[in-house]
Amino acid sequence: MPEERADATGRPPGGGPAVVVVGSANIDLIATVRAAPAPGETVLASRYAEEVGGKGLNQAVAAAGSVPTALVAAVGDDPEGARVRRHAEDRGVDVGEVRGTAARTGRALISLFDQDNTIVVAPLANALLTAEAVTDALRRLEPAAVLVQFEIPEEAVLAAAAWCRSSGARLLLNPSPVRPVPDEVLALADPLVVNLGEAAALAGPSAPVGEARGLARALAPRVRSVVVTAGPAGAFLVDADGAGHVPVTERGEVADSSGAGDAFAGCLAAGLATGAGLTAAVRGAVAAASRTVATRRELR
Repeated sequence: MPEERADATGRPPGGGPAVVVVGSANIDLIATVRAAPAPGETVLASRYAEEVGGKGLNQAVAAAGSVPTALVAAVGDDPEGARVRRHAEDRGVDVGEVRGTAARTGRALISLFDQDNTIVVAPLANALLTAEAVTDALRRLEPAAVLVQFEIPEEAVLAAAAWCRSSGARLLLNPSPVRPVPDEVLALADPLVVNLGEAAALAGPSAPVGEARGLARALAPRVRSVVVTAGPAGAFLVDADGAGHVPVTERGEVADSSGAGDAFAGCLAAGLATGAGLTAAVRGAVAAASRTVATRRELR
């Protein structure tokens, strides 16, 4: 089992990373506005910045705060790709498996509102992350846990799942942006990490929309374990030991909701890679997400 492969710091016996994140790396184009424009309307931003982001990179940075972590991704052979690598390295992420491509580094168009945000992702180089590249990287890195999201091609996700199946590593599946997930991939998820909207989309039309505990129970028979995040209500989980709820214990004003889900997923992967139980790992992830929303992103 993955817990037996890692030492107390999460590093497997072979010296590789405890966590490998297979995912996207982007440059975020961020505009702060008072409200979303109506169709055909133009609004002015009060602030604008271009920052390094992408769900994969953000989750890798979050995990690297606790355990050795590597990122498997594709960027452009361009200045933005070099910026992504520097940003990740400066935050302790191993970028040896971040591959350069002829395509431009991915972009995310982010609008920040007072209490929410909208995101449009242009995958660009992310779309060139191949199954072969993922499999080869995981064979070299031999992590205890692999965290995957959906800003990359389906073949890359399937390759990560197949490697986890054959190696015994733990697969954390964060299907965001949500799309249909093959049953054989869902069956490996330990846990499936979803928010309320993603959980409802995967659970189907008969699921209790907006009810996190019910959604977690509805998804549980299809996965090894599941965690449904519910914002200020905390997170609901189901695994072999039963169902549970981890509330938000440190409530504060929401300064910036962007990045909270990625902080949660990365910290959850780090906790599980060191052998923590699911409830304990979720507790740490909820705390990390709470700190993230309480901190306004400094736009430069």
